[in-house]
Amino acid sequence: MPPLKLPGRGALAARSDGVLKGRLRAAATNPQLLLAAKAALAAAIAWTIANALPGTPSEYPYYAPLGALLAMYPTVAGTLTQGLQTVAGLTIGIVLAYVAVWAGDPNWLTIAFVVGVGVLLAGLLKRTAGGGTGIASAGLFVLVIGNENLGYSLGYFVQTVVGVGVGLAVSGLIFPPLNFDDAVGRMSALRRTAAEDLYEMGQALEEGWASDDPRWAKRRDGLMSSARDARSALQYADESRKGNLRWRFHARDVQRDYRHVEVLEVVASHTLNITNMLQDGLHGTARESPLPETVRPVLQEAFSSVCQVLNLWTVDESDADMFLTAERNLRALEAAAYETVSPDIPFGAAAAIGMSLHRILQAVEPDLRIDVED
Repeated sequence: MPPLKLPGRGALAARSDGVLKGRLRAAATNPQLLLAAKAALAAAIAWTIANALPGTPSEYPYYAPLGALLAMYPTVAGTLTQGLQTVAGLTIGIVLAYVAVWAGDPNWLTIAFVVGVGVLLAGLLKRTAGGGTGIASAGLFVLVIGNENLGYSLGYFVQTVVGVGVGLAVSGLIFPPLNFDDAVGRMSALRRTAAEDLYEMGQALEEGWASDDPRWAKRRDGLMSSARDARSALQYADESRKGNLRWRFHARDVQRDYRHVEVLEVVASHTLNITNMLQDGLHGTARESPLPETVRPVLQEAFSSVCQVLNLWTVDESDADMFLTAERNLRALEAAAYETVSPDIPFGAAAAIGMSLHRILQAVEPDLRIDVED
């Protein structure tokens, strides 16, 4: 055996430098870290502006950074929505508080009125900040702290609006994120998960997984989770482009992405059906015999070829042979499956699995396929 050759100091230093740069890049692009930095900046700017305001509002500067914090959201559209919700909730809460003030000084009855009606209105409107507490908390502050002090209500409102405005400005102007890289990654992950599931089904066929083997549930859960993640990531990415100035320079066909996700969801649905049918078909059911031995090698070939098509999923003409191979294997599976059917059960598991595999191939035909980066 030749001696083990260790890398030199220069190579180790270069590798460490590359790892460090990669970690720094990952930290710099971490969405939560970016959101925290922007929230901190917005709060600091809001506090500075709040203290510079003239008149009564300057006596309540702490509500400006609070407004910026309440409005801050990873996307520009989300920040605008939360900011408007915060201002709307505050306005309704102040009105409720002044309605309660007509009944006299704050007491258990007026406090109960403001909180109860505030939570009720928040639930009815469904667009008010803070869920069930946004209106109620604003009204409670004005009722208990401000009471009949109009200056407090004015300061509370003005400073909150200032904070919301600062939060929106920071969100829209300071590195507003476009999350399409994550969406593309999730879509690729779903495609790979479906391909891995088909490969695993071939393994299950060869190894004869027991009907209660935990790997069945693991494959199903992983596939469904991956499908949900892909759809959610694309919807979040779609939201991130709204009001985002960077979209002008990084535009892409979002409808094309949605069509891609729909194709992937079709693939995932049929893959899930295959998993369920194979779990029953391996050992049979009360009404159906197990998959015949003559069908199993052909079924494995079909799993393998469709898995390879999903693994590549490009529009390169050089992949056409692989696609044709998968179609030939499916025709062979169809022939083998229908040779083994009985009069009592005309459609067995092999035929049903073959149909689902055929639907997967149809979903990713060359003229419908979309090139996605891994």
